[in-house]
Amino acid sequence: MKRERLLLPVSMTPLPPAYFGLEPAAVWQHFGALNQIPRPSGQEDAARAYVQHMAQNHGATWQTDARGNLVVRVAAREARGDAPIVTLQSHLDMVCQKRPDVAHDFNLDPIVPRRDGDKIFALGTTLGADNGIGAAMMLAILTNPPTRHGPLELLFTVEEETGLFGAAHLDGQLVRGRLLVNLDSEEGDEITVGCAGGATTNLFLPVARVAVTPNFVTSRINVGGLQGGHSGVQIGGNLGNAIKILGQILSATSENCDLRLIGIDGGTAHNAIPRDAWAEVSVPAEQKEASQAAFAHVAHEIKARWRAFEPDLHLEHEQSALPDNSSPLSLADTTKVLGLLRDLPHGVAKMSARFEGKVQTSSNLAEVHGGPESEEVAFSVSNRSFVADELQEMQQKVADLGRAAGARVEARDGYPGWEPRGDSPLLQTAMRAFESVMGKAPHIEVVHAGLECGLLCEKLLDLDAVSFGPLIRGAHTPEEWVSIPSTAENFAVLNTLLEELA
Repeated sequence: MKRERLLLPVSMTPLPPAYFGLEPAAVWQHFGALNQIPRPSGQEDAARAYVQHMAQNHGATWQTDARGNLVVRVAAREARGDAPIVTLQSHLDMVCQKRPDVAHDFNLDPIVPRRDGDKIFALGTTLGADNGIGAAMMLAILTNPPTRHGPLELLFTVEEETGLFGAAHLDGQLVRGRLLVNLDSEEGDEITVGCAGGATTNLFLPVARVAVTPNFVTSRINVGGLQGGHSGVQIGGNLGNAIKILGQILSATSENCDLRLIGIDGGTAHNAIPRDAWAEVSVPAEQKEASQAAFAHVAHEIKARWRAFEPDLHLEHEQSALPDNSSPLSLADTTKVLGLLRDLPHGVAKMSARFEGKVQTSSNLAEVHGGPESEEVAFSVSNRSFVADELQEMQQKVADLGRAAGARVEARDGYPGWEPRGDSPLLQTAMRAFESVMGKAPHIEVVHAGLECGLLCEKLLDLDAVSFGPLIRGAHTPEEWVSIPSTAENFAVLNTLLEELA
C-alpha cells in the first residue's frame, strides 16, 4: 500500500512538546512547523508554501524565480525614510541522514524533535537546524517584528545542500537590497565574513562481471557506528571515513586471497563524511579461512587506530548468500575499484597560512555506489579550498585518478569562495549589535564550509554581507543539535541589528 502524508493546514499543525515553553516562542513555533514538512533538497515545495502562507497572513508580498527561490518583501516599520533594504537569507532544504536502525522516510515523515537540557535533537535523524533554524528566525521577524525596522527582503533559497544550486541559479532581479544577513552559520558567538569555494567530481567506472562458479563463498563486510560530520566544518577532526575504512579492509583481504567484489555502497551526501559502508564479496571456498583471518587482523588494527576517536565503530564480516541475478566483478575490475578506494583523496590537504587554524584545502570521499547487478561503480569526491587554483588542482587529481582507471569523469559546477571585505559597514553594525546583546565582542571568522554568500556576492554587485547563527553541532549527522539559549541570543542580535539599520 502506498504511503501518503497528510498535510494539515498550517494553523492546525500542533507544536511538538519538545518546544513547549521555549523562547523566543515565535522562532520555535516556526521551526516546529518546518519540522513537520519533509524538505529534502529539490523537494522544498511544501516548505515554500508554508512561507507564502505566513507572508499572505501578515500583509507581506512574495515573488519566486524559475528555480524556486522565494523572496518575501516586508514594509518598513517606524523607520527613517532613507533606511536601506536589508535582505535576510536562509535555505529551506536540509541534509537527510539517519541511523541505520531508524525507520524514517525523509520524503514523507516529519522530524521528531527531543529536548535534552538546553539542546534540541531529533530522534535518530538529522534535525534540520541547518538551516531550518535560520528560516524560522526570518519567519519570526515576519510574524513578530522588532519595534522598528527598515524595508526587509526575506530570501529563502533552495537546493543548498546538494551544491548551492538555488543560489547559483538565483534570478538577480529578485533581490533589491545590498545589505545581506545570512543566517546559516553555526557558532553562536561568531560573525562569519568569508568562506571557501567548493566543487564535486564524480567518477563512473564501468565494470565487467564473471560467471558464478560453485566453489566460491560469499560474505558481507559492514563498517558502521562512525560519527560522521559536516565535510566543511569537521574535515580537520579525527573522524573516520567509512568508505576509506572499508577500502582498507578489502585491500588487506585481497592481499591474502582472490577476492572479487560483488556490490559496494557507502555515503549519502557530498557534504557529509560517510558514517556507514558495506561490500558484498566472494572468495574461493578453499580461501575462506584465509579471508576471515585477514579480516580479523586488519579489523584489529583499524579498531586500535580509531579507538580514541570513534568509540562506536563496529566492523562485521558475515557469510551471506549471493544476491539474486548478480555475479562477481572480474579480478581486474575488483583491483581497479580497490585502487580508487585507496587513492582517492580524503581529509586535509593543506592548512591556511592566512587564516590561523583554518583548513585551506580538503577532500571528502563522500560516496561510492555499485549494486550487485550494476555495470558501473560510482564515486563522488567533494573538494573545498580558499584558493581557487588549489581547488582546481584537487579536482584534477581526482579526475586523473578516475581516467587512469578507465572511469568516465563528471566535474559538477562548483561555487566560488566568499572573499572577506575589509571595509564592511554592515560588519561594524553587526559587531555593535552583538556587543549590545552579549556584552562582549564577537569573533570574526572565515569558514572552510561553503556559504551562499560567495555566489550572492557574484550575482548582486556591491553586496555587503555577513553571516551568523546559533550554536549548532553535529550538522549533517543524526547527532545534530541546536542550542536553545544561543538561539535566543542570536535572535536578539538580529532584532537589534535591524533596529540599528532602521
